[in-house]
Amino acid sequence: MYDFVVVGAGPAGSQCAYKLGSLGYSVLQIEEHRSVGKPVECTGVVSRRVTSMVKTDSIVNRVHGAHIYFPSGKNVHVSKNEETIIIDRERFDQDVSSAAIGEGVELRMNSVFLDADLHDGSITVKYRKEGNVVEENAMALVGADGAGSTVRRNLYPNQKVRRMVSAYQVEAAVKMKDQDSVDVYLGSAYSRGFFGWAAPAGDLTRIGNAGFGMSRELFLNIFKKFLDPSKLSINGGLIPIRTLDRTYGERSVLVGDAGGIVKPLTGGGIYTGMLSGELAAESLNMAYEKENFSASSLAVYQSMWKKAIGKELSRDLKIQKLYSKITDTSLDAMESMLSDPDILRKISNAGDIDFPSKVVIGILIKKPSLIKHIFFPTKEPS
Repeated sequence: MYDFVVVGAGPAGSQCAYKLGSLGYSVLQIEEHRSVGKPVECTGVVSRRVTSMVKTDSIVNRVHGAHIYFPSGKNVHVSKNEETIIIDRERFDQDVSSAAIGEGVELRMNSVFLDADLHDGSITVKYRKEGNVVEENAMALVGADGAGSTVRRNLYPNQKVRRMVSAYQVEAAVKMKDQDSVDVYLGSAYSRGFFGWAAPAGDLTRIGNAGFGMSRELFLNIFKKFLDPSKLSINGGLIPIRTLDRTYGERSVLVGDAGGIVKPLTGGGIYTGMLSGELAAESLNMAYEKENFSASSLAVYQSMWKKAIGKELSRDLKIQKLYSKITDTSLDAMESMLSDPDILRKISNAGDIDFPSKVVIGILIKKPSLIKHIFFPTKEPS
């Protein structure tokens, strides 16, 4: 019998497993794929907070700004005092996983979670490995198996992710001219309610977009800007941008994308996932010390992540819902306002990709004329 079973070997699951292992617990981690870090489903744009959590040599670039392109074709360049880091996501996942293995975590690849049965003193985890159904007992289970979490579907049938965007990205054999800035594309030509992007990763560029009810045509509008470069890899998937109402249960917790613990404004989930993984480990340790793994005991986990990032995620969601309704006409009207040197200074000084609502609120305070375009977007001409 293991102390804990962690389902999923992404950053959230591996960070949780690492913390539990470092506390001396026996941990089994199962991963459905044959290799950690594959398939890559992320742009890999993170803050220093993320790279400070684990020893890694996955950094491929550091940027200090962004070119924001509006529907009219005009763009605004914003800079940041603090660098944003672009990582090789496959290598990063492997580094977090290696840290967990270094703390004694047993990792089993090609192991697909099937179901879990609750008992008075344990939980039985069932998974398929190489055609065989395997069962392992543990004190508690951590669901870190992504947006389509099987753990969530089995143990939290009444919990639904109520807001998701679909994303599509390629890694292309083209080098962006400006290696110190990412490109962000706004408007209906590129996305429905979200945005498109191009991130400089050295000799490669990650080009993609996300939104609601997306089409291949919208992606091609961005891709064509790079003269149809050779595609080295293609990936896509769903990104939850609203947290579940409940991320804890009897002998179980959900972390990262499985619990919808993702930044709604950007769709970024590495920092929030790893943070929730760490807090899950703390809450499970507390439950062990109390010898109580009931849902009421593990409710502390949700209290912990809400205290750390809950307000930010809630504000981001409200802002994202408003942003998703802004028309191209209003976006273009906002372009000249955002070009104001005072606004650009505000972004430079306060910009934080992990806590973006702070800079948004600061901009609205400094430029209240933007509010009408957010709450009362101009209708598109018929």
